[in-house]
Amino acid sequence: MKLTRNPSGFASLIKWVSQISQETHFKPLFPGTGFLLRHTQNPRSFATVNEVSSEKSSVRKTQNGLRITPTIRKLAEEAMLDYFYSTRGLQYMVAESMSKNSPLFVDNLLKKVDCVTPSDINQSITKYLRFHPVNEFEPFLESSGLMPTEYNHLVPCDKVFLDEEGFLLENHHVLCYSGVDPKKIGKIFKEAREVFGYETGVLASKIKAYEDLGFSRAFLTKLIVCSPRILVGNMNLELVKVLETLKAMGFDSDWVMENLSEEAPCEWSSVYRVLSLLRGICFDEDELCGLIRKCPRLIFENSGKWTVVLVGFETKLGSSRSELSSLFQKFQQIQVEKCVSNIRNCFLFLQEIEMEDDEIHKVFRSHSWWLGSCRLKKTSSLLVNLKTGKARLCQVIQDNPEEMKKWTMGSKIQPLPATDEKTESKSMKTQFLCYLGYKENSKEMEKALERFCGRGSELRERFNVLVSLGFKVKDAKEMVKASPKILSQAFDVLESKVNYLVKELGYPLSTLVDFPSCLKFTLQRMKLRFAMFSWLQARGKVGPKIKVSTMLACSDKIFVSFFVNRHPDGSKHLEDLKKLHPS
Repeated sequence: MKLTRNPSGFASLIKWVSQISQETHFKPLFPGTGFLLRHTQNPRSFATVNEVSSEKSSVRKTQNGLRITPTIRKLAEEAMLDYFYSTRGLQYMVAESMSKNSPLFVDNLLKKVDCVTPSDINQSITKYLRFHPVNEFEPFLESSGLMPTEYNHLVPCDKVFLDEEGFLLENHHVLCYSGVDPKKIGKIFKEAREVFGYETGVLASKIKAYEDLGFSRAFLTKLIVCSPRILVGNMNLELVKVLETLKAMGFDSDWVMENLSEEAPCEWSSVYRVLSLLRGICFDEDELCGLIRKCPRLIFENSGKWTVVLVGFETKLGSSRSELSSLFQKFQQIQVEKCVSNIRNCFLFLQEIEMEDDEIHKVFRSHSWWLGSCRLKKTSSLLVNLKTGKARLCQVIQDNPEEMKKWTMGSKIQPLPATDEKTESKSMKTQFLCYLGYKENSKEMEKALERFCGRGSELRERFNVLVSLGFKVKDAKEMVKASPKILSQAFDVLESKVNYLVKELGYPLSTLVDFPSCLKFTLQRMKLRFAMFSWLQARGKVGPKIKVSTMLACSDKIFVSFFVNRHPDGSKHLEDLKKLHPS
């Protein structure tokens, strides 16, 4: 069966890509693009890690302190086999698998039995099981390949014995007879439990229907394990369409088996739509075949959903069909999920350095094919190590996006070369610092260059503002050396602070010389605190004068405790003042 091409096919597929996030519950992946992706987690590997970690962290012992060794465990398995087969009457194959392939269940059972020596194991377990029948679903599901964290919610609340669950064992036998590994049947139970409720003959007829399509037993077994839902309901037509399409393109069942993963269920409807999407992107049959042969992950990894995310992101940025085709032809041999993750990190990086949207679009439309294989360092780390600002970083990337290849995880970042403007600014700053009294090429000069923020010309101009406000040159030099942040402020802000303290409050300039760091506090803080002090002063709660350092340097908590609380209405008045002097 061929995937038909029509003039509006590509447009309709792109529309489907854009709408897919609205049809399901997704979480943001690319902020600002409107494209979303469901977050998934593999509970199988998570459970396995926890169980292994737990087993390593404690020594397992029986109720009487007998250490559970491989020999003890083997004796327990023999006792369980005898119980499940001889006492409970289960099929030998099922009983043997339950006893030998459920180590966690066996260990937990041994913890409960009363035995002193290894020779007591068989008799102790037999006696225990006679009076304490176990829930057979637990060893059955563990022996079928599931961990306790996976099967706990699958164990029936009102049943203990397997033969109480209708056709469970009969359908288990059908699957085993069809070639499915008993250790993988748990995955089928978890993803398509309905299969184990089929009446006699139903499951066998469904399997035979697929065999009649020409599927080999090995291939059909792989399909059942990878996508158990094909046994639910009618025949899965999307599966048939995908396989017929791939066969027409020259891909046989062995190739499909090689590229199918048992880790996550395969949704064949999604695979078929992604095949259609890629066909709409590629310009001819040979291009499509070459792409799928080179990168089968595009259609099989997570049923092709990561490919949909990638196409969705690129189309949101305005990529054309030819640009998408070029992207996939250059696609690297990596996981599609990892590619999307790397592109996402790069997108966030460009947003964080405040690059214009149009420029971001240009970068991705031409360079996504290699950006997907590069994991960039964090923005904060890059800005520090490159020793540059956001604006210049944007310009560097716009001039040559491939510079980002040097900024990946594990690489040593070299600072960007200084620009002429930056070199001139540093020279002017050095001259200004020499004027303040620092010696050139000294350690003190190196520290001062880091402490004094701003261009050399700006620092000199702000220093001149202090002198124009009445400070002696000598005093102004000592002030800025003691508190360099003074010169980080705009001219008008610096002037308004000095005028407020000197002209409005009446403090002499010498007060600011003695306590220059008072000028680093905001004008709002000054007005709020001195207005509160004036209110308290009018009510006889404080003295006539107070040091500027005492008023401004203390924390808000101390200010409230030592000043505001002196009057019962102090807190209320402070709130009123905050409305008049908002921060």
